[in-house]
Formats: sequence, C-alpha cells, structure tokens
Amino acid sequence: MHGLFDVEISLTVQENAGSISCSMQHAHLSQEVESRVQIGDTFFEPISWHLATKVLGILCCGLFFGIVGLQIFFSKFQGKIQAELDWRRKHGQAELRDARKHAVEVTLDPETAHPQLCVSNLKTVTERKAPQDVPHSEKRFTRKSVVASQSFQAGKHYWEVDGGHNKRWRVGVCRDDVDRRKEYVTLSPDHGYWVLRLNGEHLYFTLNPRFISVFPRTPPTKIGVFLDYECGTISFFNINDQSLIYTLTCRFEGLLRPYIEYPSYNEQNGTPIVICPVTQESEREASWQRASTIPETSNSESSSQATTPFLPRGDV
Repeated sequence: MHGLFDVEISLTVQENAGSISCSMQHAHLSQEVESRVQIGDTFFEPISWHLATKVLGILCCGLFFGIVGLQIFFSKFQGKIQAELDWRRKHGQAELRDARKHAVEVTLDPETAHPQLCVSNLKTVTERKAPQDVPHSEKRFTRKSVVASQSFQAGKHYWEVDGGHNKRWRVGVCRDDVDRRKEYVTLSPDHGYWVLRLNGEHLYFTLNPRFISVFPRTPPTKIGVFLDYECGTISFFNINDQSLIYTLTCRFEGLLRPYIEYPSYNEQNGTPIVICPVTQESEREASWQRASTIPETSNSESSSQATTPFLPRGDV
C-alpha cells in the first residue's frame, strides 16, 4: 500500500494527550497501516501570568498618560484660543468706539426708492405688495433699493442700520453714478458697490469674480458701517456683540452714498429696515449681548482687497 495513498487529517489536541495514532484499513485486503505521533510537553508551554500582568500594566499606564497628555494639550490650546478671542473682542470693541466718534446724520432719499419701497420719516424703509404711484425720476432704482440723501467724497463717516428680523438685506455704500435702471447687477466694487449681504444666516461680500463668506456665531440684526474715504476702507460691525465683522479695502473715486437693498423672497422679509441714531444707548443695549465669538471666514483673491481683524497679533 505504500506510495498508493496520501492521507491528511487535522484535529485539536488537548494538553497531556501523550501520543496520537492514526490507522487505515483496507476493507478487501484486510490490511491495516498505523502511524503514531508522540507529542512532547514543549508544545504546551504554560503562559506566564506574571508577564501578562506586566504587559497589561504597561499598556494601561501608556493609555493613562496618553489621555492625560491629550487633556493637557487641549487645555492649553483652548486657553490660547480663549485668550485670542478675548483680545480680538477687545480689539473690535475699541475699533467700534473709535468709529462711533465719526457718527453722521443719514437720511433716506424717497426719490431714489423703488416703487414698492415706502420711506417714512426719512429713516425707515418698508416693502409694499404692490408698487406705489410715484413720479418718474432718473434717480429711482429699478431694484428694491434706496440710497441716502447724504454723499461722501472725503473724511470718516459712521452710521448704523437695524435690519430687524429680516432674513435678507444688503447694507453698505455705492457710487453715486451707478446704473440705477439696471434691475440685475452684481453688487461688487467693479460695479460701484461695497455691500454686506445677509441671506438667511449667511453673510457675504461680492468681490468680482469671487465671494468672501463670513459665518458669525452671533447673528447680527443691527449693523454699524464705517467709511474712511482717504484710507479706502469700509468696515462693518456687528452691534449685537460689538465685534468687527469685516473691513473691505479699495480705492474710492467719486461720490459715495449709504445704500440699502430690501430684497424679499418667499415673504422672508417682513419688518422695516431702519437707520438708527448712534447714541451711548446703543453701546449699553449691546453690552448684555456680547459674546466671545468670532466669525469663521473663507476668502479668495480679487482686484479689491478684504481684510479682517481676526488674525494673530503679529499680523495686525
């Protein structure tokens, strides 16, 4: 039979088995072949529980110190972030206090308002469902916009706008010579607009051909606008928490006017937009709403520059 058969078998052997035999018998020839394997003790070396305990202890210690190290790291990191937030908040509040020293009287010009916009007391703009019967004027916008009677060609000027609980608005400045007959226009510096937009909870600026987005944790309902003509900057402040939202930098030319657009889509707007008086009450009103929150921003290169105070101190 040798050389005619190959046999393979597997089985689990218990400790102290000693030996294992395997026999094969031919049914017709009445022949039997047996193979025996002797199993030594070296196959069953006992586990050292002392060693296992040491290894387990080392692993537990490593895990413990790793967790403690991570906690210390994140605690220090959180402390640095909080310190940076505190500094940024104070920096923004200081800039706002300085800007308020240049507060000016701003009144809306009804002759420039879209027929569906109603201007009352020269400070408040609301939307009507149907257009009003208004006299024709080359100054009037075909978009739902209105500008101020005041124009600026030099100096520093600050004013505040209350957007209420509206979901959409545009606030800023525009050149006096913009095309007011165009119904659809990109509100960008290339077209003479420096505007902060609110769409839902999303704030952004339009800088052709790209956008700069700002995501404040404290939603602004009241906006401060600070124009520094000679420096070529326009800054937007969140009066709710007295933080600086963003500063746009550009070279201004010609007359600039305060600008408000009151877009309404699916009745998301419903409350008036108001030019607010700038008083010490504004600061007291905002003080209880202050929060140590800073918007996250994402921006792209453009012909106009945009700067934000939310940078490390060495970069400011």
